[in-house]
Amino acid sequence: MRFRSISIATLLLLLAGCKPAEQKNPVTNDTVYITVRPVEMMEYKIPVRVTGLLSTKTEMKLSFKTGGIIKQINVKEGQTVAGGQLLAVLDLSEVSAQVNLARIGFEKSQRDLTRAGNLYTDSVATLEQYQNARSAFELAKAQKQIADFNLLHSQIKAPSDGKIQKIVVETNEMIASGYPAILFASTENDWVVRSALTDKDIVKITIGDSARITMDAFPGTVLWAEVTELGTVADPVTGTYEAELRIPVALPQFRTGFISRVQIYPSGTNRSMMIPIEALLDASDRAAVVYIYEEGKAIKKRIRTGLILDDAIVVMEGLEEGQMVIIDGARYLRKDSKVNLVNKTESIKDD
Repeated sequence: MRFRSISIATLLLLLAGCKPAEQKNPVTNDTVYITVRPVEMMEYKIPVRVTGLLSTKTEMKLSFKTGGIIKQINVKEGQTVAGGQLLAVLDLSEVSAQVNLARIGFEKSQRDLTRAGNLYTDSVATLEQYQNARSAFELAKAQKQIADFNLLHSQIKAPSDGKIQKIVVETNEMIASGYPAILFASTENDWVVRSALTDKDIVKITIGDSARITMDAFPGTVLWAEVTELGTVADPVTGTYEAELRIPVALPQFRTGFISRVQIYPSGTNRSMMIPIEALLDASDRAAVVYIYEEGKAIKKRIRTGLILDDAIVVMEGLEEGQMVIIDGARYLRKDSKVNLVNKTESIKDD
């Protein structure tokens, strides 16, 4: 019995030692340190975003005036040429024969006219005979001019300094009159980007508006351009209007057809209240929650939002100009949180 009593006493002591110690309530600090920024009325531009293709101001489809067999092509695609340089020529056998035939006819008509004039002076030939001889002379002269013109344009010369974009034909091929043989881009003019604009976009843009251009061919490079032309008639297929943007500073690696992403900044501006994006909480479907700092307290506000512009967002409803919106610390605020204003940040305009 004594042993049993000792065992029970020992067990009770052990159990007493395992009893958890009394826990004290943790000391919490409900103060949230915040920074604020004023709600500001600001002017801004909404860029029109489109895609376009790079090209030169002047592009031409060069062709032969007469049809025939291509004898020689003196250039290659991508080659830079000077104005007046011979690019391609036809086999001139047929054209030269026509020129020779026209020359012979012209010389004969010239002799006939001289003879008829002498006979008419001597009253041997009638006035009608003399007039017929003059008409034949004028006809032969015109035919010779046509033949000479065709001979001159049986070859293709560069109309100015430029670059060969594409050669459509090959040597010894038969080509019809006026059929494009060489696509030529003049480098004496500026490089431009041509884009298609919808009706709702083109009414926002005027001649002289600036534009920001980027291309996959030049990653990280930003080019600036100016709107120089705006279409007045819609494309019958797409219903869009063409806009031309001039790039004053071109790159030597430019090639016609480079895909360009364009942001056109209209000259007209909009004016709205704005706050920094980091002030938003629970933003969804054009609505969000923000906290404003007023009389030492954080007050929860529900607002309606608009466009996002860089690091700021347009406020449509719910705030007034000059109110202090909480930036840092807003996500930690609760219903009964105390706030401690660390500092007042600068305005959005100064960022």
